[in-house]
Amino acid sequence: MFAESEVRQVDVPGARLQVRTVGAGDPVLLLHGYPQTHAMWAAVVGHLGGGRRLVMPDLRGYGASLALDGDFTFRAMAADVVALADELGLERFHVIGHDRGARVAHRLALDAPDRVRSVALLDILPTLDVWRQMDDRELALKYFHWTFLAQPGGLPQRLIGADPQGYLRSTLAGLGATAEMFDPAALGEYLSAADRESVVDAWCRDYAAAATTDLEHDEADLGRTLDIPALALWGDRGMVARFDPLATWRRWFPAVTGQGVAAGHFLVEERPEVVGPLLDRHLAGA
Repeated sequence: MFAESEVRQVDVPGARLQVRTVGAGDPVLLLHGYPQTHAMWAAVVGHLGGGRRLVMPDLRGYGASLALDGDFTFRAMAADVVALADELGLERFHVIGHDRGARVAHRLALDAPDRVRSVALLDILPTLDVWRQMDDRELALKYFHWTFLAQPGGLPQRLIGADPQGYLRSTLAGLGATAEMFDPAALGEYLSAADRESVVDAWCRDYAAAATTDLEHDEADLGRTLDIPALALWGDRGMVARFDPLATWRRWFPAVTGQGVAAGHFLVEERPEVVGPLLDRHLAGA
């Protein structure tokens, strides 16, 4: 999927990250979402090259990365990105995130504003806003995994463990995806990762943190704004489009621009020929 790339393991406090890098030049961190790995970015790396160094980690616990300290808050994941940048000698960088990776990007911009040059947030609303909209019946049904994965006592881990690949396929389909949408090699990586108990546990601990500690962190930052270039993209056929994402993100990033894309949640892989150039233009302007 990736030509002329380098893969390495990088130790950071509390985690061991698998990281793929492509190219050289202006650094861009690309952060994947649930239930995927960094393989999702293969669809658009061809649009983002040319004088850029693309750095694509698997989030802690996801893919081939390990979480060593049990902390799955977005603050911990954001700290991983800062520590990774330090290891790679990157002082300031752009961040592009999809799904959970976009939530990490949001927290990263809040916790380390001196390091982030720009953000691109793909198909999410802020975590606080998602929980506030859970009384919307359609959203609650589509986003049932937010409450299911956050259940305590290892319940979701045990249930998913009965058929992890079947669960992953149903999750992708529930968010509007078809198998044909994904590069076969990328889908193979997602399915292989789902077979690892540690990955399923990471999914659950990630969503449990989003229902508790992450909310406390975001509530403490309400009212803060970040004056950096920001791009929001969303799938017109997904749930995010129903809730005025630009107006919502403007409360955090006053300069945010963006648009909908004729796609569902997995817009990077469904419409790379549209998303890739939009990201390239954002990075060039930023």
